[in-house]
Order: sequence, then C-alpha cells, then structure tokens
Amino acid sequence: MLKASFSLENWDAMIEIADKLITQIAIIYETSSDTMREQNLKRSVPYYFGFSLCSKGIALQKLGNYSEARRCILEYSKLGWIKGLDEEGHHEVNYYRNIAKANAYVLDLLEGKTGILEEYVEFIRNSAEEELLPGLITILESSIKYNFSVDWILREFEINANDIGARGTQESIRYFVDYKFLLAMYHYKQENMCEAINTILETFQISITLKDDTGFKKAAALFEILRDYANQSQLQVHHNIMKTIIEREFTNEKENVLADSRSLD
Repeated sequence: MLKASFSLENWDAMIEIADKLITQIAIIYETSSDTMREQNLKRSVPYYFGFSLCSKGIALQKLGNYSEARRCILEYSKLGWIKGLDEEGHHEVNYYRNIAKANAYVLDLLEGKTGILEEYVEFIRNSAEEELLPGLITILESSIKYNFSVDWILREFEINANDIGARGTQESIRYFVDYKFLLAMYHYKQENMCEAINTILETFQISITLKDDTGFKKAAALFEILRDYANQSQLQVHHNIMKTIIEREFTNEKENVLADSRSLD
C-alpha cells in the first residue's frame, strides 16, 4: 500500500499508512519476547520500523514539511535500540543508518544548502546503484528551485541513469519517469527549449511503455507549456504519440466488445 501510494503521489495516504504500520510493529515488538521470529514476521523488526519511518519521511518531504521529515530521519537512523537482533536485523539497522545519511543530504539540498552538493555527488558515486535515480531527482529539484547549473553532474551519470531506465524494473519505474520529467523541467529553466521538448517527448514514450499514468499527465501538462517553442518535427512526433494512444485505446475497446459478445454466445 505504501508503494502504491508512492506511485500515485498520494503523500497524505502514505503518511496515514506509515503511521499505522509503525503502531502495529511497535505493538508486536512490545508484546513479544526477545526472539522476534516467534511473531512469524517475514522480515526483521528494524525493517518494518525503518521502511515505515522512511516512507513517512519521504511523504513529508514531498509535502514540504522538512522539519517533520528530519524527525523521521533521526528516528530511523538510530534503530540499534531494538533488542533481540539477528544478523538480518543488524543489517537493516546499518542499512537505514546509511539511508538516513542520504536523506539528510536530500533535505539540505531542498532547503538550498548547495554547499554540500559535491559531497552528495561523492556519496552517490560510492552508493549502490539504487541510489542513483533518487539522487539525481533531488539534485534536479534543488537546481530547478534555486536556479543553478548541474550540467557536470548530468553528464557524469547520464549513461548509468538511462541504463537503469532501460531495464524498467518495478522499483525504478516511478523514479525514472520522474527523473526524465525533471530533466525536461531543468532544460526549460535553463532556457534550452529544444532539449526540454525532446526530453518531454521521451518522457511520453517512457511513461506509456511503463504504463505510468502519473508521469504521463505531468508530461502532457509540461508539453502544453512548451508547445509554442516546438518545431514542426517535434510537433509531428507529439501528434504521432497521441495518435498511437487513440488507436491503441480503440483497438482495446473493440477487443473488449468482441470478448463480451462471445461470453453472451
């Protein structure tokens, strides 16, 4: 449910669900013995505390409530207080300690503390691949908000980011579409209109392929803002994309009607 709310960008729902999960795992922890596996949990207790607190922090961040987001970060950075940890539990404690460090950088950048940018880029270089797209999204959000160039960062990570997007895993879909959308916004803010439009057209294609309706809607809105800057070739590409969608929907509707008629027979 948390992942679904994230995909739909329903931040209020994420907070509500995360709070319920935090309450539930706290009850399980407080009423159990030191052997946590007796509760038949699929994952360790730190995982549930960490995942729910991290999710809540992300939702608060997206809503612009940075002070409350920092409180969440502080909580999941210090999960070592949990008793009865096995090897997996210790791993989760360390994992969320590292995630907390990354998300503290995120809030700093979103608050305009650009002095930590190079330190954050170095953190991304030394982190697991899964941190790349969220990291680039943060950098783009900050650069758009505070109007500074990050061309050198985009050049360094472009190939790796596109490679992750090409694989199209369930976990990376939402991040990759957001990355492309923000990249288009960045080019727009940098007054590179041609590149902005090319990127938003690419975002259309990606969001359709990955069936990301949220990303498609945002791309459609941005294209309308940029439409007057589009050349004939770009307008034709946009037209072809919209035509393909209509034709696909018509074909699907026709197939559904035929299926219904067969069921009646």
